[in-house]
Amino acid sequence: MIDEYPPPQAGTLLEKGDTMKTVLLLGDLTGRSRVALRMLCAVLEARGHEVLMLPTALISNTLNLGKHAALDTTDYLLESLAAWETLGITADLAYIGYITGMEQAQRLAAVADGLRDRGVPVVLDPILGDGGRKYNSVSEGQVEGMRLLARHADLITPNLTEACLLAEEAYREEGGEALALRLAQNGCGVLITSARTEGGGDAVIGCATGGRFVIPFERVPGHRWGTGDLFTGLLIDGLLTGRTVQDAARMASADVARQLRGEEESLLPQP
Repeated sequence: MIDEYPPPQAGTLLEKGDTMKTVLLLGDLTGRSRVALRMLCAVLEARGHEVLMLPTALISNTLNLGKHAALDTTDYLLESLAAWETLGITADLAYIGYITGMEQAQRLAAVADGLRDRGVPVVLDPILGDGGRKYNSVSEGQVEGMRLLARHADLITPNLTEACLLAEEAYREEGGEALALRLAQNGCGVLITSARTEGGGDAVIGCATGGRFVIPFERVPGHRWGTGDLFTGLLIDGLLTGRTVQDAARMASADVARQLRGEEESLLPQP
């Protein structure tokens, strides 16, 4: 299977340089549990990077619990970015995660375009659902907003459920290769995490600069919240240090597996 998808010959989102980089994180800040911005910040600061972090929303707890409180922080986020621009505070890479709806997505699309015009790559993690369904309270406006933002990003990192939602396709567990190719038609790189190949094997499936690739992995039993955020944080670390998308994804996948198996200290919240 891997031989059918040759590795990219060249191309990274960032050129190699100093190990320490500055990353801008825009996503939800959750009061309970190390997920979303809390997980990303923990991973990237542990790897020695400077983190600029602004919430798209303040959320009391993870959406799976069935009830939560939330505050849209779009105005604060945009005012903060304007203040940082005046102060000359910049980033080497930007991440966009959870959004509150189409209105916020439209404003963040303009932010993403401005960053990319200045040579700052944008990674989008379209936080919408898992296990074949949307998360509790995720609206169609949020789905449409993520479809919009996917056209303004350099790389998107959906899980299989989110990839199907972005592609407006019914959820299916196999055939991730074709799904990645369809999403890549927007002009962005694509990494589908926790996907299934045509043959039914678990894999991270990618379509990025230079080629397509499949990174098989062995699924670890059980479920741990924050696993996708951990993967994304480790992926961003790899990109910040000049790795290709494929190499960064391979490194992140292996590191997540070691933490899930208890082979090294884990940043994941306890089940």
